[in-house]
Amino acid sequence: MRLIDISRDNETTYRLRENERAIFMMNNRDGKITFELAGHGATAHVFAFYEGTDAERFAPRIIQRHLASGTVSSSTVRARLDGSSLLRFRGLVDIAKDATGSDARQNCRILLLSPDATAHAGPELEISTDDVTCSHAASIAPPDPDQLYFLATRGLETDKATALLADGFFRDARDEMERLSQS
Repeated sequence: MRLIDISRDNETTYRLRENERAIFMMNNRDGKITFELAGHGATAHVFAFYEGTDAERFAPRIIQRHLASGTVSSSTVRARLDGSSLLRFRGLVDIAKDATGSDARQNCRILLLSPDATAHAGPELEISTDDVTCSHAASIAPPDPDQLYFLATRGLETDKATALLADGFFRDARDEMERLSQS
């Protein structure tokens, strides 16, 4: 499957035709971006990474629009926010009436590294047919206190333990992106 970096791209709509398969990756890309699965068997996997520092603001809107049957899409959003940065994520899975047998997933995880960082996540589903598989999930949290405690019992100071957890926060998504790109 081909991997396409759209971090600096100006396009706002990506259309996949019959049996076309792609992985889209973006870093700190803002605004509304639509992925249209227009042909039977089209597949789009979207990986969006955000690194907020200081007072940066992000408002991504990712739309996965299924227009044909047997289509597959996923969006994986990961954000690490520090300082007084803000992320307002809105995601939409839109499955048209003719898009039976579609499979769509949406996952957003946000790690708050500062008490002044703020995040909002709003995943949505609009399903106009039966016989589909859809899911969405969102989580916003500071570093897990149990994980910090575990690392502290191994001799790491809180700042170093937090940095280690933040460094690993994108790893599962990047590993999945790599796995998909080799298929």
